[in-house]
Amino acid sequence: MNTKFMNYKLILLTVFMFWGTHAFAVSPKSPHGANFKVECTTCHTTDDWNKIKPNGFNHNKTHFPLTGQHKMISCKKCHTTLEFSKAPTQCSACHTDIHQGTVGKDCERCHNTGSWIVTNVKRIHREAGFVLAGAHATADCNRCHTSASSLRFDNIRSDCYACHKDKYDATTSPNHRAAGFDTDCARCHSMVGRNWLSNGRGFDHGAFPLTGGHKLDCIACHLNNDYSKKLSTDCSTCHSLTGAQNAKYPAHATKFAAFDCSACHSIQAWDAGIKFKQHDSNFGKIYSGKHKGKWSSCTDCHTNDANYAAKCTKCHSFSTGSLP
Repeated sequence: MNTKFMNYKLILLTVFMFWGTHAFAVSPKSPHGANFKVECTTCHTTDDWNKIKPNGFNHNKTHFPLTGQHKMISCKKCHTTLEFSKAPTQCSACHTDIHQGTVGKDCERCHNTGSWIVTNVKRIHREAGFVLAGAHATADCNRCHTSASSLRFDNIRSDCYACHKDKYDATTSPNHRAAGFDTDCARCHSMVGRNWLSNGRGFDHGAFPLTGGHKLDCIACHLNNDYSKKLSTDCSTCHSLTGAQNAKYPAHATKFAAFDCSACHSIQAWDAGIKFKQHDSNFGKIYSGKHKGKWSSCTDCHTNDANYAAKCTKCHSFSTGSLP
């Protein structure tokens, strides 16, 4: 009987020893989750587990570095449980969307961790396809974003007419509505201008570009602000040599009547860079040969009269019977 009892005690002792060895060999379960790999002493001290080292864990080595205002807040604000990996990284998880979903969930497009104040308004508008240039650079945001007072930025139209319809309708000189002007204001007006008078520069005149001497106010050609009449592109439409002009340049009505204005004049200015290239092939070489560089003005050789006669004797003497 004693022998059986001793054997029984020996078996129990063996079982307890095996269990105890196995129990101490297994590490205790971490309250931070099974996949938490950070060494305990990084954050804790051996004196008290509740005492956390203030500069123990380097959060900046994670995918969510602590910058700006995030440096100041308590860890528990974001890590509501001891399983740190469960803490969300989206701004909306911690911050109420005061814009009520009107600008999306990417808060970092406008805000940063330093402050909620938006400092990159111009870049935001440029990326959205509406550059804040000219008068728009200093315009009151609420004039376009009428819901901004409630911190909502509902999607709005970006065409000029959407905001400036009243200006279009009220304009009488010229009357935009009566003339049937396009409601695409940018065709005539410049967005970089400070006011509506920056006009005429953006309109596409097609085959008649507004460059050089034609860089004029619209009413210089469209008299009385009448845009319903289609104007001719012929120079004589605006530059007819009559009256005093004909007296000043008489040969234009006779000798040069058969030539187009562009044969001599450029679009830059009437009296700038005048060149009659046909002279070399039809009347004698003056842009090449011995006459090249020997004159500066047409009237150096020609009289300024209706016949526009050439006066060779102004430079050449024929008394010797030979040309110099």
